[in-house]
Amino acid sequence: MLILAIKKLFLTIERIDSFKSNDNGNIMKLRFTLFTIITGFILLGCSSTEIIKTVNISELEYPDDLIVVKRNDWGWVPFDRIVPQHKINKITIHHGGEYFAEDKDMIQYLRNLQSWSRREKKWSDNPYHFMIDLKGNIYEARPINIPGDTNTDYDVTGHALICVVGNYEEQKIKEVQLNSLAKLTAFLKQKYNVSYNDIKTHRDYTETLCPGKDLYKYFEDGSFLKMVESIVSSGDCQHKTIVKTGIEVLRERNFDILKNKRVGLVTNPTGVDRNLKSTVDILFEAEGVNLTALYGPEHGVRGNYTAGEHVDFYIDETTKLPVYSLYGKTRKPNTDMLKDVDVLVFDIQDIGSRSYTYISTMGMVMEAAAENNKEVVVLDRPNPLGGNRIEGNLVEDGYFSFVSQFAIPYVHGLTVGELAKMLNEEGMLPSKVKCKLTVIPMEGWTRDMYFEQTGLPWVLTSPHIPHRYSPFYYAASGIIGELRGVLSIGVGYTLPFQTFATEWINSEQLANKMNSYNLEGVIFRPISYKPYYGFGKDKMLNGVETYITDYSKVNLITTQFYFAQAINELYGRNIITENEGRFDMFDKVLGTSRIRELFMQRLKVEDILPYLNIDIDSFRKLSKKYYFYN
Repeated sequence: MLILAIKKLFLTIERIDSFKSNDNGNIMKLRFTLFTIITGFILLGCSSTEIIKTVNISELEYPDDLIVVKRNDWGWVPFDRIVPQHKINKITIHHGGEYFAEDKDMIQYLRNLQSWSRREKKWSDNPYHFMIDLKGNIYEARPINIPGDTNTDYDVTGHALICVVGNYEEQKIKEVQLNSLAKLTAFLKQKYNVSYNDIKTHRDYTETLCPGKDLYKYFEDGSFLKMVESIVSSGDCQHKTIVKTGIEVLRERNFDILKNKRVGLVTNPTGVDRNLKSTVDILFEAEGVNLTALYGPEHGVRGNYTAGEHVDFYIDETTKLPVYSLYGKTRKPNTDMLKDVDVLVFDIQDIGSRSYTYISTMGMVMEAAAENNKEVVVLDRPNPLGGNRIEGNLVEDGYFSFVSQFAIPYVHGLTVGELAKMLNEEGMLPSKVKCKLTVIPMEGWTRDMYFEQTGLPWVLTSPHIPHRYSPFYYAASGIIGELRGVLSIGVGYTLPFQTFATEWINSEQLANKMNSYNLEGVIFRPISYKPYYGFGKDKMLNGVETYITDYSKVNLITTQFYFAQAINELYGRNIITENEGRFDMFDKVLGTSRIRELFMQRLKVEDILPYLNIDIDSFRKLSKKYYFYN
């Protein structure tokens, strides 16, 4: 409309120029007036465009159990000007700073606060993003993507501001308010990948009494963060979390890095998208992707081989593609196996423990690719143990094997993509070879996230890792489980890696002894069962079932050594020496003989802790260089 009006005015000027009149002075005045009008239109048009421009407001979707009153439901007035935006990386708690009566109308309070903020303070909106009333009701205030405001001198850019109404220098915070605050904080923490270290209060940034002593005490003693951690660990705030795996990200990119190349795929049944479609089929059907060969690790491409069973070459029935075994006569692709590929794609769900052989296969694939001038693409997936946990010593010379292929801790805290990058850049592959590596990172995953929080389906990674929580139990019992012929760890029964049992144990005694150690994040109950196969088949075994109650606190590796300590204290038996024939494998899994040697001196866990922990800090510093995720 503005452009059309201007065109008409210019036509009017042209007509004026065509007039034949002796009153040249009046014509000049008229031309000047019209020119002024045009200029005004242009300036007004530019100005009005800025005024009426729509502000992009981030609308949040909340979990079903987090009830939030939307801003439009209390009569929020939209912006009348352009405002800056920001990205959340902190959560900061305030109180209102004024006494709030029980019968005060919260809706009217929100409306008045918005009006006062704009009229008196010249702020764009309410200073806070969320407000919580005396009954624990949560209200949206300022849109989350617009920086808040404060009367004090700290920069609120990047902060999600939550205000609990009231003055907690005088009033007492209610349990219902604290619970709502914790649930909202947990939701925002997960939504925006905020570190626990960045969940603070107003007074942590500047000199102020806010949020008041009765609220601040929960931050001061750490109990509020524990509430948040508990909610996050339970997954209650996470059902809407969507993590995209590497294959899903690559598909959104239309498989750009695979176009016009012959593709070999290293995968197994865990290589699926969220709809459980196999990466084999995704790449086989993708337009412009030439899938020419498949490579199977332990258990095979389709998962139809048991642990330790050698796999031979075969043709995949669905795609009719050749399937080369990487767990048979050779564990590293040879030149003949790579002759029809330009790039090797690795897509396998790992479980975060060094002895689980999929990462060993990945390393050998990278080594072969370097030697044969092939590219490697790793499609990243979550570490089910999270990205912060590191346990155990590095592998030492003389103890490298397929179950301890690299000089990394037993629990390494890396995704397969991060590990691949570190192996490549740090010269950890044999002969320090280096391949041409590309990692396709996930979207939405964070280091403090466990698998149940990802929104992804769990496909059993091997027959005895059937559940999304199984990787924790594998790390807690799998080392001592190498002493086959001595005890059952639940393999062969319905609780793989979740028990410690044998015929001669008194279940009640053992449970009481294990629980007497007061180990953080884990408890034990008595159990008796008959395995269907493996150690103790058809015999009644007695022992304990392990229950991990807090992922963030439990120490996994030491759990199994406390079992060995308890056996010695109860029965005077050294269960490790009862199968000396397995010492070699036991030591290889641990990456050293020193742990066994130190432990066997007194059969006390405290004797091995310094050695188990000796490399953790240095490895964390090294591995951080290769993090893709916060």
